[in-house]
Amino acid sequence: MKTCAFITLGCKVNQYETQAIRESLAAKGFLETAPEQAADLYVINTCTVTSASDEKSRQHIKKVRQKNPGATVVVTGCYAGADAETIKKMEGVDYVITKAEEGRLAEIVSRGMAIFPARDGAGKEEGEKGSPGRISAPGLNEETIYNLKISRFAGHTRAFLKVEDGCDMYCSYCIIPYVRGGVKSRRPEDILEEAKRLIQNGYKEIILTGIHLGAYGRDSRENYQLLDIVHTLSTLPGLERLRLSSIEINEIAHDLIDLAAHTKKVCPHFHIPLQSGDDFILKRMNRKYTPSQYLEILDSIRSRIDLPSITTDVIVGFPGEKDVHFENTVNLCKIAGFSRMHIFPFSAREGTPAAKMSDHCQPQIIKQRKKILEATADIIAFNYKKKFLHRHAEILVEAQRDLETGKLCGYSERYIKVLFDGKDMVKNTVVAVHIDELTPSRVTGTLQ
Repeated sequence: MKTCAFITLGCKVNQYETQAIRESLAAKGFLETAPEQAADLYVINTCTVTSASDEKSRQHIKKVRQKNPGATVVVTGCYAGADAETIKKMEGVDYVITKAEEGRLAEIVSRGMAIFPARDGAGKEEGEKGSPGRISAPGLNEETIYNLKISRFAGHTRAFLKVEDGCDMYCSYCIIPYVRGGVKSRRPEDILEEAKRLIQNGYKEIILTGIHLGAYGRDSRENYQLLDIVHTLSTLPGLERLRLSSIEINEIAHDLIDLAAHTKKVCPHFHIPLQSGDDFILKRMNRKYTPSQYLEILDSIRSRIDLPSITTDVIVGFPGEKDVHFENTVNLCKIAGFSRMHIFPFSAREGTPAAKMSDHCQPQIIKQRKKILEATADIIAFNYKKKFLHRHAEILVEAQRDLETGKLCGYSERYIKVLFDGKDMVKNTVVAVHIDELTPSRVTGTLQ
């Protein structure tokens, strides 16, 4: 039996797509092993959101080849779509497969046909003409999306369910719309079928994900919307939680807020990218909202939902960001009261408008601002968690215990990680836990 291993970089959508590839290879008879071990086939699902992501992808490719010179190496993901020519020139890469062909990866590999032959004649079928290079790269298409289906989510207690691909926002710092193309939504019946299959396989929580989740249905003739999917899935028996991944502030409809407020299964947790709290920088980023509009939507959420969890992404050191712009971001974050913040130092991505801007911040300034905002984020998050001290929380228990303490652990519906003592029999169930103690880095409780 042939063995395979997977290395996945980047976002939740990439993790979903790796799972789809994993299942398709299993159907072809491959047995999965850990990426640290020797395998016959390695699939590296790359990210290209920053230049650093590209470099990290290249490092993984080199590492795999050095450790396992006889293995077949397949590179896919966003970096494969953005710069296939560079990858196919790397020593030992056997296949470079674009997003458009991921649904056929198992078939391509098993047949020995390369989308981007890495070496002269590699992967060429008999009778095929032309020099090595791109055989087929039609771009992201409906058929490919529908071919990517999963029934489980290896290594995860919660399952991601991809409902759309592509983005049409064209933020000035982002390469992804150029790599993945515009919004492509899955059919509601396919989403429903996949959700039922995940529930049947024991998943209590499903996280809806996409590259531009809030734009779901925008490309459809039937005019279906994200709200319709959330409502339908929230009625499924056996599903205890439905969570949304990242959604843009100007795509959070009042009806969606009301649904989350009145439907217990929909988690009171919204991940809403901020990126900057300054109007001038937001305009340069080509973001479609103002700081005041952002805060207005948060007020609307909080007026309908008790102690909602609001998590976010922030970029520091964007070109043109002065001290006053950064201070505006810090102040807005304090007002917003985020429960968690992901803070990214700006990294110029070749091929984007932001990379061509002339007034880039000095690396040392970016580093200092990141440190300041991280300290602020820790305080804000701790203040949010304190609101749950001596209260009960519903925790979905993870399959793996906390590595540091050996305790059971899991996340509340508001995405607070809680540690507690208990027996393994409660893993993958939702249990009540009393929150006993808080520190800036840890929340502990007692199983009820």
